[in-house]
Amino acid sequence: MFNFSGSTKKRVVNLGNKKSGYNNKINFLEQSRLQRQEREYQKNKEKSAIIIQNHIRKYLDLKKNSFAIINDWLNFPINNEQDFNSWINQFINLSKWYLLKQDDDLIYQVIKSLVEQLSDSMFEIYNTDGVILALNKLLSGLKDINILDLIVQALHIVISKTTNLGEVHGMINNLVKVFNNYELSPKQREVVIDLIFMINIHDSYHDFIKVLTLDYFDSENKKYLHVLRNTIGPTTRILQFDDEELISMLSTYLVIHGSEQFTQSDFLFIGSVLENIHCRLKLKDDDDEEEEEEFDAKDYEDDSKLNSNSASNTTTVYINDKISDSLDKLYSPVFIQGTIDLLKNESSELKNLALKILPALINLYPALKGKICMLLSIVPNCYKWFFETIKEHELFQLFINCNKDYVKTQELENIDKSSMESFWQTVFLFEESYSYWLIVSNDLESFNQDKLPIDDVKQFIDFLKVVCLTLIFSSNRSLFPQYINLKSISTTLLNQLYLKNLRMKFLPRDYWNLKDLVFNVDLMLSIIAEEEESRINAEENDEEEIVGLKRFKPVPIEILSKLEVLKTLPFFIEFNHRVKIFQALIDLDKQRNTSFNPFMFDEPKLIAKINRDSILEDAYNAYHRQGANFKNRLQVEFFNQYGKEAGIDGGGITKEFLTCVVKEGFNPDNAFELFKETGDNQLYPNDKIFEILYVGMDREFQQIKLDYIRFLGMIVGKCLYENVLIDVSFAPFFLNKWCNDGMKNSINDLSYLDNELFKNLMKLTKMTNDELKQLELTFSINLKIDNKSYNLDLLPNGANVEVDSSNILNYIHQLANYKLNQSLKIQTKYFLEGLYSMISKSWLSMFDCFELQMLISGGKDDINIDDWKNNVEYGGYLDDDPAVIMFWEIVEEMTPQERCKLIKFVTSVSRAPLLGFGSLAPKFGIRNSGNDSVRLPTASTCVNLLKLPNYRDKKTMREKLLYAINTEAGFDLS
Repeated sequence: MFNFSGSTKKRVVNLGNKKSGYNNKINFLEQSRLQRQEREYQKNKEKSAIIIQNHIRKYLDLKKNSFAIINDWLNFPINNEQDFNSWINQFINLSKWYLLKQDDDLIYQVIKSLVEQLSDSMFEIYNTDGVILALNKLLSGLKDINILDLIVQALHIVISKTTNLGEVHGMINNLVKVFNNYELSPKQREVVIDLIFMINIHDSYHDFIKVLTLDYFDSENKKYLHVLRNTIGPTTRILQFDDEELISMLSTYLVIHGSEQFTQSDFLFIGSVLENIHCRLKLKDDDDEEEEEEFDAKDYEDDSKLNSNSASNTTTVYINDKISDSLDKLYSPVFIQGTIDLLKNESSELKNLALKILPALINLYPALKGKICMLLSIVPNCYKWFFETIKEHELFQLFINCNKDYVKTQELENIDKSSMESFWQTVFLFEESYSYWLIVSNDLESFNQDKLPIDDVKQFIDFLKVVCLTLIFSSNRSLFPQYINLKSISTTLLNQLYLKNLRMKFLPRDYWNLKDLVFNVDLMLSIIAEEEESRINAEENDEEEIVGLKRFKPVPIEILSKLEVLKTLPFFIEFNHRVKIFQALIDLDKQRNTSFNPFMFDEPKLIAKINRDSILEDAYNAYHRQGANFKNRLQVEFFNQYGKEAGIDGGGITKEFLTCVVKEGFNPDNAFELFKETGDNQLYPNDKIFEILYVGMDREFQQIKLDYIRFLGMIVGKCLYENVLIDVSFAPFFLNKWCNDGMKNSINDLSYLDNELFKNLMKLTKMTNDELKQLELTFSINLKIDNKSYNLDLLPNGANVEVDSSNILNYIHQLANYKLNQSLKIQTKYFLEGLYSMISKSWLSMFDCFELQMLISGGKDDINIDDWKNNVEYGGYLDDDPAVIMFWEIVEEMTPQERCKLIKFVTSVSRAPLLGFGSLAPKFGIRNSGNDSVRLPTASTCVNLLKLPNYRDKKTMREKLLYAINTEAGFDLS
């Protein structure tokens, strides 16, 4: 009986109107797919398990069999040579199929057995290559150092018994990995390196020579040197290495070489490495501080204006002491003399080798190149040999006979390249060595017959002029080996010869005039302005200036080349043109720096009240902290004993102010004694300031003096900036520093300071050793300060170094260096800080020291009256009026000093304008100031105007003019 509860199965109602049949079908298919995958997976799993089991069984069987095979090999009886080689062959098979799969302990046992048998056996190995290959395979596949050590020993034994070693690719690489990856004992290191040298180029030239780039070698090794000499030689394959690797390679070679004599093989390899190094070396610990060591002219390039591009295009590699010590051998007298001997060899191949080595050494390590040049300078007739060699070449004739300023590129392209390369290397080497000689020699011995006579020097300068301009204007630099270095030393040497000619005047006055090159200054000015803008922006943004990269529009190559002439060889451009460029740069700077608003009526002024009795102190207090702001317009009010002087500063009072500060500040007898005079009344900083600071006295007052010197630098800069000529003459050796603040004056400049001292020092060079010892000179000088004596050493411990014939030249150069550089260094530094805050040093580098003096104080002491007459504007007068005729008659009758006073009365400057009266702005004016003959002439200096009454007679006009210009009444007469 059923129990009916009233409940029945409910019907499912699909309210979403979804078709469930379709979904059920999809689910069924998906489930079927998954079931098939599961069955397939289980099937594969079972199959894989069977395969793994089979492999394991096989592995275990092989391991059991291989162990038995290895065990049999270990116990193999060796009774004769055939047994021995059979045993060796079995080892080769073991290493190929079984050995690498064994435990390290078993492998160790096998290799140890091999080493013992190889060491004890006297039998010959038939299959040497097979053994070596087998061991090399083990070497690359194992990591246990004890096993690797045994493998290395085995290889060492096998290879040492081999007379004809075949190719062993990759073995040196494997040995290097052992060396680098494991800590080896000294004995193990020695065995690995020995093995590498036994293999040498039988592996690969690259891998073997690369070992020399690694820091494995600490001492001389004749055995290794013998291998190197007989295997590597000169090769182009070193091109695969970079500069640092080549330097390490060279250093290692020299360490291995040690004290052995250099052979031709050594020179060939060293030459091939040096030829491919394109960097410069510098010691890591160099602090660039000047050391007072024995004079070797290591900084001799400072004597002229260097081409700044030479270093910027060369990479600097920093080296450690170990590498530096090894490379010193290349700069030793033994190596350099050996290379010089190659120059004299009849073999052209060896000559060319020397011409590769010596220039490369000069470029490689600038700090040591003086050693090369010094040794060249003492070779008898060395410079003559160089010059004669250069003269014999067709290129010399091409340059010397060129009827233009430079040789066109097309004329050089047809000359044999190898011959041309040898020629330029000879020229480069000669220029470097002769540049050195010009520094270490004095002007009296410059043209000695055993060096280069004056006629040869003149002919060489003819050649060098064309070379420099050809290098600058060349459109194909590949024609010149080491183009940058060649151009740098060529322009440097030409600058040196130019400066020497300034002192000795052995060339005609118009010698530097160009034949056909024309410098259109107006065309160049816009480019120069753009360059200057780029330089200033780079300085403001603390960026390195890269000339030519920031131009807004392309510039013709010829214009860029002419700009380079302006920078590196400015004397080729007329002085007046350079002055025009200089003044244009100042005008550009004024436009840039002024805050003047064209919609305002005035510009900011720097106001100062100056008492006539304390001009220097008042000027210093008012302006010394202004720095570059001192370029702004000044507004000066003068006061005398009666109070404020009359006059409105429209420019004339500023000129008066500047000239008065100059007159008082540079007076050697003023209270501060900031400057001294030479015998020719030329000014230079007082060396007493350095001496007092050196002994540690009165530092506070000396610092005040230095601050005043900086301010005077600002004043001179302001005069240049405002085109105000000043009546002051500076010593050439001091002006040299302005043109190039890094320049070191040489012995030749000592005559400007003290000609008597210079002559006496030259006499010392002709004394015998006994005569020198009688003078009891040492490398020290005695300073007398406040009646006390102090000793200053010219060299470390110089007071104990006696001067004799072996070091007399060094003594002379050290003394000259002290007088011209060391004792003036701090004062010059402060002065140039002030000067360069007003005038960029690059602007001054366009001039030599004598031109710079003209820029400062004008040309001749007298005035060109015709130029003056032709550039006058009259007001109320005609040029044929009696008063005007009388005025010019009186001017002609005046002394030069009186004419200068008249010019100063009207313009506030006692010198005629540098570029003539035509450049004076406003023009010199003469205005009729009435018929009152009692009145004195007056002037408006701000507009360069002479107010001249219409005097009726010449006597009255002369008396009134002379009274006015000699009164020195400041601006009261205005």
